[in-house]
Amino acid sequence: MDPTRKKVKITLEETYGERQASTRFICSLFSLPVPPANIHGPKEDATAFSGGSIPEYLEHGRVQKLLLFGLEGSGTSTIFKQVKFMSKSKFTVDEVQNIKRTIQRNIYRYLSVLLEGREHFEEEALMDKGTSDLERENPSPGTDGSRHCIYSINQRVKHFSDWLLEIIAMGDLDAFFPAATREYAPVVDEIWRDPAIQETYKRRGELHFLPDTANYFLDQALEISSNEYEPTERDILYAEGVTPSNGLASLEFSFDDHSPMSEIYGEDLESQPSWNKYQLIRISSKGVHDSGKWLEMFEDVKVVVFCVALSDYDLEWTRGDGTSENKMLASRDVFESLVRHSSFEDASFVLLLNKYDSFEDKINQVPLTVCDWFHDFRPFRLRQNNQALANQSYYYVAVMFKQLYASITGKKLFVWPTRALERTSVDETFRYIREVLMWEEEKKRMYCMADDDSYSSTETDFTP
Repeated sequence: MDPTRKKVKITLEETYGERQASTRFICSLFSLPVPPANIHGPKEDATAFSGGSIPEYLEHGRVQKLLLFGLEGSGTSTIFKQVKFMSKSKFTVDEVQNIKRTIQRNIYRYLSVLLEGREHFEEEALMDKGTSDLERENPSPGTDGSRHCIYSINQRVKHFSDWLLEIIAMGDLDAFFPAATREYAPVVDEIWRDPAIQETYKRRGELHFLPDTANYFLDQALEISSNEYEPTERDILYAEGVTPSNGLASLEFSFDDHSPMSEIYGEDLESQPSWNKYQLIRISSKGVHDSGKWLEMFEDVKVVVFCVALSDYDLEWTRGDGTSENKMLASRDVFESLVRHSSFEDASFVLLLNKYDSFEDKINQVPLTVCDWFHDFRPFRLRQNNQALANQSYYYVAVMFKQLYASITGKKLFVWPTRALERTSVDETFRYIREVLMWEEEKKRMYCMADDDSYSSTETDFTP
């Protein structure tokens, strides 16, 4: 890479960390994949930006369709729920009851993952250390002192563990729960706080089916199991399986003229016209192989929002035929299939790179190169800390997706970091998506006025 280009790229990343308005505009304009350098810093002040009035070519009341897609666990469900809350949409009484039952049932799923992991870690510890080196003093009540380690549990808990794992394996969980939720709540709470389970939880990075929010719900097992339990907004946001698992989910929303989000376009709020309406459509990732039948319906989608969890680079994904592959590779393949689909030939694509915090925690323990797609990654270790390595890794992943997109379409891919569990981040994400829509509309208008558009470069890297 040319030294001047490299210097400009680094300067842009550092300036973005300071949240200067000019750099924010440039990054949006040229679709630069900016590393989320403020991940540990102060939140952005949405009122810090100002600009011109809304372009006249945006017609009042027009609905802009946004298609949200991503593999299970990428964060699309959480983003969808965030937008639902931000748009002031309400869950019906029936929906709340279904959410309640889902949360109660999920507690047993999370516990089963921990119990299965505990068994594996116990066998591993016994084999590695040998009986003579195992802990023999103060064994847990009911255990055989000659076969005891930090992952061992007492016989009563072991009995419940065997029973629950058998139910899960047979697919009979729904037959027992949530009807038996109250009866077993004290046992669940006891097992969750057992030292062996807590030691297992410390190795949650090796438990691929345990979500990041599992401890949030297990800490409240007794309260959640109560008949009087009513899910809070945070509970609903953190819960898995709340949005439809098959088919489609959609909602309409608009930006409030008197919210901080609108202030980036001017201070004269009284004279501001109404914002466009937006329809967010989410396709469940569980229907990936069946989604083709839906895609023909979305020829008028303006933006395809594709969500990828950065921390998926070392995880496995099970295909519809039962075979498995690297989850990041699976995301890449689904992304490519959407880009190539004729329905989205005229749509813009926005790639959301989610779960940066989990990515930052993992990257020093598990190298990015475990994913075959990233085998060429060679970080510059200018500073020996997790954040520097995570930033470089983030940028590399973004560029790989941008290069893939450019090779297929000859166009720029817009990339944005997001943290789906943080409302301010999701709010910021959709402001960015709105800027993308406005920029694409403006670019079309410019094409009508001139034969050449200096901003239509298909290069992956930005050259000033």
